[in-house]
Order: sequence, then structure tokens, then C-alpha cells
Amino acid sequence: MEENEIFVRPNFWLNIQDSEKKYAHIIMIATKPDIIKQAPLYLELKNRWELVILVHTWQHYDYNLSKWVLTEFGMDVDVNLNIFGPIHKKFSLIVERLGNFLVELNDKYKKIPIPYVHWDTLTAATADKAAFLNKFAVVHIEAGIRTLTPNKYFYQFLFANYEAWNFDWDEYYNSLQKKEIYELGSIEPFPEQFDTRSIEWSTWFFAAPVELYKETLISEWYNPDKIKVVWNTIVDAIKISKTKINNSKAFEKYPNMKWKEFIFVTIHRRENCEKKERFLALYYALKKLIISWINVCFLELYASWFAIDNFWLRDDLNELIKNYKDNFAYWPALAHHAEVIDMISKAWAVVTDSWSMQEEANIVWTPCVTLRFWSDRTETILAWTNIIAPPINSNLIADIILWSIWNQKMKGHNLYWENVSQKIVDEVLKLLSKDGKLFLLDDERLGLEKYINWKI
Repeated sequence: MEENEIFVRPNFWLNIQDSEKKYAHIIMIATKPDIIKQAPLYLELKNRWELVILVHTWQHYDYNLSKWVLTEFGMDVDVNLNIFGPIHKKFSLIVERLGNFLVELNDKYKKIPIPYVHWDTLTAATADKAAFLNKFAVVHIEAGIRTLTPNKYFYQFLFANYEAWNFDWDEYYNSLQKKEIYELGSIEPFPEQFDTRSIEWSTWFFAAPVELYKETLISEWYNPDKIKVVWNTIVDAIKISKTKINNSKAFEKYPNMKWKEFIFVTIHRRENCEKKERFLALYYALKKLIISWINVCFLELYASWFAIDNFWLRDDLNELIKNYKDNFAYWPALAHHAEVIDMISKAWAVVTDSWSMQEEANIVWTPCVTLRFWSDRTETILAWTNIIAPPINSNLIADIILWSIWNQKMKGHNLYWENVSQKIVDEVLKLLSKDGKLFLLDDERLGLEKYINWKI
């Protein structure tokens, strides 16, 4: 595929022309988590015979990050924006290419575009700009999520006590439940915190995953009438994936983890993998567990693979693989969502810097340890099912993981309910039935059109 070429599936425009639908529901995807979480919405809209268009920016193009999951959920891409280059170029390409597509869809084919963007991705933060600049508003899935970070006094007290051998895991675990220790303002995850905040002004329906984030949106002066707590579409995706677990081949890839209590590890955040000190703290925490004969299943993702080579850890990693073959597994990421759910539902704990796995662990009742200074799923921290292991001190990280394994209270409960996609579609169709469109100028929004009078 040429760099300047956008792919549109054969007969797409003929299908659009033949459709009698007024609205085009555009499901935006780019990354593997996008695909998984947007899949239930795509399927729900399809089942209702709405006009649905699946637009892939091509941010995640590797087969195991994209194609397998699309096939797994039965999703057919209609438009591929074929973006490339560094992040700023990808940003501009999505705005330009999607903007052109939306204008053609509206002007030539008379379909009102309704883009559905997901949480804090590059695609969400550009698709909304392409829409808004052409007077279309978006549906923001997982709206209002903000990084809540324990403040510096909390962390300084923690590390001072740990260095003085005064660390008490239960006290630390309990103190994370106190809302007063948290503050807003972090730029991490980068650039996702910029992305999610910048989307909100282009949004006309906010699909908040939990009450906490509805409160955030209201505190930022967004219209409460357009904010609904609908829970999280990952619940619907997991429900689909659970039906396929019997066909999972996950433990064929990790045979030394089968029938064992193991920790399931993923590391991929830019902040953790690009900063040497942070990655080394995480790596040596895992090494401490491995040489203590804890069963560790470490998934290789591109960012962690790069960090291992960049920080000269490859030989050390290979030695661990060789010497601890009974309790250490290291292998590329699983391609199918059903396989991931199979693994984490059988894991002793999930140890990750991924936001989506914090949710997935909660839903399948597996304790989670978040390898960050914060969680962008603070609701799981407050629900006792997740704990922060700040990437500073490898010994503290290892200790937090060990205590989490032994703490049965962290098995928790599912925060995100069910039938989420149905709720979202119901709310969007209700708004469209009431207002006719999602982008409203103030005379329309305030119901003042009936008072318009330009006569002298």
C-alpha cells in the first residue's frame, strides 16, 4: 500500500449510496485495545441494522495486534487511513484524511457522520478534531477518565519508611483508598492525558464508565444531560471472548505455566520503557521474583523488547530463560483476546502498566498490580482490587507484588456491569431522535430557533 493511499473496500461507496439511513455510525479503531473495546459497539449497531462504518487508522498494523482480533470479533474494515511516520505526522494525517472522508460522506452522500471515539488514544484525539472542524460531534466512549496521582508527600513518606525498614503493606494498601491523597495534573500517560482531555470539547455524548468520571466531567463544566454512566464495553468484549476460551491455545505457548499459580506481566508504557531508571527498576523486580522461584509469565511487547535491547539486558534475560525454564516464560504477546482472558483469569495476579488489563483483571476477579505512579483506573484502586507499585525501587515493587499474591481481598468484584454497548446505542439514538444531530450551535442547543425574527 502506498504511503499516500487511503484504502476503501470495494463497493463501499455504492453501499453508502444505496443506504436509506440518515446517520452513518463511524466506529474508529487504531490499536488492539481499541478494536477489542469498540467491537461490541460495532456488533450492536450492526445487529440493529444501522449504517455502520469501520474506520481503521492503521496505527497498529501488525497481524497479531490487529488482523487476528478483527477476525476474532467478525469486524470488516471499510476504510483504512494508512497513517505513517512519527506521532506528530500521524496526528496530522488522521485529521486531514478522516476530515476529507467525513466531508465527502456528508456533502456528496448526505449522511450525517457520528464518529465513536474510544478513551485516550491518538485516534480519538484526532478523529474528534476532524469531526469538530467540520461541524460534527463525537460519541466519546470511556469519557472523563483522568489520571489521579497520590501526591508527593504520600510517596516521600512511603519511600522514607521503606528505606528505614518500616514498610507496612496493609497500611499502604489501605491508605490508597483515601481520596484526599490524590491530585490531578499529571501529564502521564503521555500523550494520552492530553488526548483524553482534548476530546471532551468535541463530544456531544459522554459515555462514562463509572460514577467517578461523571463527577469529573461535571466538575469541568460539561453538560450533565449529555453524560451517562454506561459502564465499560470491555465487559461485553470479555463475554464474547469467554465463549471462545475452550479453543484457546495460550498454554501451548506457555506450557510451563499450565496448572500453576503464576503472575502475568506486561510492560509497554512509553514512560516506563523509554526511561532507563524506571525500566531497570521494573526488570530487576521481576528478576528478584524469578530467582525466588515465583512463576512469572512475561509477555514480550514491542516497547519492552526495545527497552531490553536498548538497556543491554538481552543476555541477562536469555540467562533467566535458560536457568529458570520451569518457572519463567517469555514469549511474544498473545494475538487473540480469548487467549489473554484465558491467561489472566487463571493467573495469581496481573502485573502491568496497561490500563485495559486493570479492567480485565477486575472483571475476571484477578488481583492487579499497576506498575505506575498512579492508575488511570482509580476506581479499581478504590474498590480494593488493584494496587500501585511505583517504578522506582525494585525491592519495593517485588514486595508489593508478593503481598498482592497473598491478599485474597484483592480478588474483588466486577465494577463494570453488563450490556454496555446496548446502553450506549440506546442513549445515542435517543439523542438523535430528540435533536436530529449531535453538533448543535447555541441557538439550537438552547431551543431558541422558534424566536428567530429578522423582520423589521
